[in-house]
Amino acid sequence: MTSRRQLPGRDALERARALLVEVAAIDSDGPLARGLGRFGSWRSLAAVVGTDWLPLARRAAASTARITRQRLRALGADPATAELPDSDEPVQLRGICARLPDGRNGCLWRASVVGDDTGGLWAVEEGSDFVLRGAGGKSTLVLADGGRLVNADLLTEGDEVAVFGLSGEATDRVGIAGGAYGRGGLVAALRSGPRHPLLVSVIRRYDQGNDGPQD
Repeated sequence: MTSRRQLPGRDALERARALLVEVAAIDSDGPLARGLGRFGSWRSLAAVVGTDWLPLARRAAASTARITRQRLRALGADPATAELPDSDEPVQLRGICARLPDGRNGCLWRASVVGDDTGGLWAVEEGSDFVLRGAGGKSTLVLADGGRLVNADLLTEGDEVAVFGLSGEATDRVGIAGGAYGRGGLVAALRSGPRHPLLVSVIRRYDQGNDGPQD
């Protein structure tokens, strides 16, 4: 999967930052504030501005903060531990990344920012489907299409991550589940939705350096 999207402008990012400060102040010690801690850099924030994770109204309104709290609450919630149902609402899973049995070695995902001749900035995502191994060795297929790596430049096998996406099932084309299901059966999966891109957040490894769009 390779995707390219134009990053929001400085004004939009500043409005988003102000909105998140307001939201976090209301829930300074709760799960929502913890979830908002994932957006420690402008690039992290730019990954969700304008999506259903963080819709931005043209004008500030009392309802905007309320809607934002509702939409972002999943980012601070506890990860799911039971069987994943089909759901139209995003869920969180945590685990260790592993490549697919037939996948390439090395980097699973690469995120970068490139400029154009007009001074605009574009986010480029180059990701592969991977296996998320959770507690007890349970395997979930993470479908990269439409997804965004939130807080790192690279994702490699063995990284611990939190993944936020829509849950369901997908064809187990390489025998991830094993056992009675085997290759060609079904395996639990997380994917992007039309307005909720899948988010991959690396745990305990955050980008450093200049935290702001380049002029």
